[in-house]
Amino acid sequence: MIIDKTKYRIPIENYIVNETIKKIIVIGHTNNRDMRHVKGWLHRHNGNFKKTAAFTIDLNGSVYRHFDPKFHSRYFNCVELDTKTIVILLENEGFLVKDEIKNEFITWIGDIYNKPNEIVEKKWRGQEFWAPYSDEQIESAYLLIKQLCDEFFIPIKPIGHNTKISDLLDEKTILYKSNLDKNYTDLSPSWDFNNFKNKLELK
Repeated sequence: MIIDKTKYRIPIENYIVNETIKKIIVIGHTNNRDMRHVKGWLHRHNGNFKKTAAFTIDLNGSVYRHFDPKFHSRYFNCVELDTKTIVILLENEGFLVKDEIKNEFITWIGDIYNKPNEIVEKKWRGQEFWAPYSDEQIESAYLLIKQLCDEFFIPIKPIGHNTKISDLLDEKTILYKSNLDKNYTDLSPSWDFNNFKNKLELK
């Protein structure tokens, strides 16, 4: 697959140049659009912000590598988890709030969501409306995970849901941010977890 390693590459101040053994792939989302999260990384903490991810997949399915996944960041602020994990983010606004008066959907940062006909409606973790993930993202996530599992010898043992699970640090697997903490809302109910699990497990 094609991975763009230059367009959104981040400087070494934004991750930790320490090669570690990878056992887990965690999938989350950006909570915004237009690759704004990368711009945010570069401007926080005087350019030394380290809660970053190795990869982002945009809505068109383009894959961007921000740093070499053999290194790590402080994405979860937990050394044991961060050093074992490769983080992939999907470009997605996350949960949406409906403005009943204006009949509009608003993102968590106050932007008007401009694709109201594609919204997924399901009550989960205190929210009800969700921006969808694209078919292109699903396919690129599948290809990227397959490649990373092969490269880093990570067994393909994906989680088939987005609810919290305890004691995952000793598992070699593929999971979602929402499996780690009940306060995370990514990936959202817009993702077909069981279908993606089955897709990954096909030989």
